[in-house]
Amino acid sequence: MGYLARGIERVGGRRIIFALGGLYIVIAASFPITLAVGERTVNDVFIISLLVGASGLALSYGGYRLPETDVRPDLYHVVAGWCLRAIEVMVGVLLFIALVTNMSDPLANFLILPALASVAGLGMGYHDGQAQTRAVDAEEYSRELERYQTIVETVNDGIYVVNGDGHFTMVNEAYAEMLGYDREELLGSHTSFVAEDAETLADEIRRDLVADDSETGTYEATLRTASGEQIEAEATMALLPTRDSDGHDRVAVVRDVTERNERERQLERRNEQLDNFASLLAHELRNPVNIGQIYSQQLPQEKANPQAVEYVTEAFDRIEDMIEVMLLVARGREAVSECSTVQLADAARQAWDEADTSEATLEVTTDRTIEVDDTYIRHLFRNLFENAVEHGGASVTITVGDLPTGFYVADDGCGIEPDKQKVVFETGYTSSASEGGMGLGLTFVQEMADVYGWDCSVTESTDGGAQFQFENVTSTHV
Repeated sequence: MGYLARGIERVGGRRIIFALGGLYIVIAASFPITLAVGERTVNDVFIISLLVGASGLALSYGGYRLPETDVRPDLYHVVAGWCLRAIEVMVGVLLFIALVTNMSDPLANFLILPALASVAGLGMGYHDGQAQTRAVDAEEYSRELERYQTIVETVNDGIYVVNGDGHFTMVNEAYAEMLGYDREELLGSHTSFVAEDAETLADEIRRDLVADDSETGTYEATLRTASGEQIEAEATMALLPTRDSDGHDRVAVVRDVTERNERERQLERRNEQLDNFASLLAHELRNPVNIGQIYSQQLPQEKANPQAVEYVTEAFDRIEDMIEVMLLVARGREAVSECSTVQLADAARQAWDEADTSEATLEVTTDRTIEVDDTYIRHLFRNLFENAVEHGGASVTITVGDLPTGFYVADDGCGIEPDKQKVVFETGYTSSASEGGMGLGLTFVQEMADVYGWDCSVTESTDGGAQFQFENVTSTHV
């Protein structure tokens, strides 16, 4: 870049154009003064003023409209440079003519010709600026395209683009490797080359993304690899703008989900097996339990040990409750029968009478009424009460109280360490395995909260013990 170009860029190309236009307009307005000191006619002065002023107006208007053209702002100095170069050339020509010829009115020629030349330079500058703008834009587009190509090739997921007819127009290396093909084998081929039911899938995509005007959609399809194997793939698709308004090119990000789907199917099979096992076990347990309950009620109270009969009856009832609890853990929401209106205070006191609470103390401050299965809520309280006695000591005090959107069960025992407050709900977790603990009590508590949509958590109580909280519990009003 020369000194002139650097100077123009420093001042500002648009300012230079405005300055030239303003200069010529001032000259045109003041030139009639020369009638008093020269030999020009009124007609000559008018023509000179008109041409110089028109040039000034053209320059000013061109500078004003410059931002509306496709010339980049950082290339305005190119347009101004052409204006000044045209003036330089024309001044040089006039000086040459003045030296070698006789000019009748060199001042008039000096004013007219450079003014007209600057307008020509403006036009040439526009074209040059536009050309350089296109060159710079093309270079920037090339760099941007290269960046996107790098991104597309770097990601681990497969990416491809298909045109409106369903033919591949771009695939990345990850997609080619996923299917075991070379990219050249896929480019230009139809999607049916690798996808089962490609036409049906294409119709669904057009219906979702075109007809319903959705931005993206996720679809699953079975793909054939080069080795003849089949894989399950999940693709997130979006439409791309095309030159043809009737075309609908689309881009897809594809992921092999064969292993994920197989794990889900295995989990479903295991859940089904667990459900079947729980149902079978519940059925087999209920028969002897029901028989035991019937015969225990028929024992003659005056001959048998009344306390023993009571213990046997209570044991059978407890087993019946455990069957219901086991079904809840195994089946989740499907095991929930019709709910009833339950006073939390009554349920807590009934659970307290059923629990082995030794010398512990129960304080009930709640008056909340909720819709829940009576057996489940009593078993929840019983688990929490026995857990508090087991870890807090025989003389622990347990409180059942209200929260803004639920209730809590708190004790004044030793509490639960912060790093264990989340794992206590996990199946099998127990701190009393040596005493026969199976780690299912708090699992039931968490499972029940999930079934009813409650938020279950454990924190430290105000007395330093453990506090189990149940929030987002729907209350009823009686």
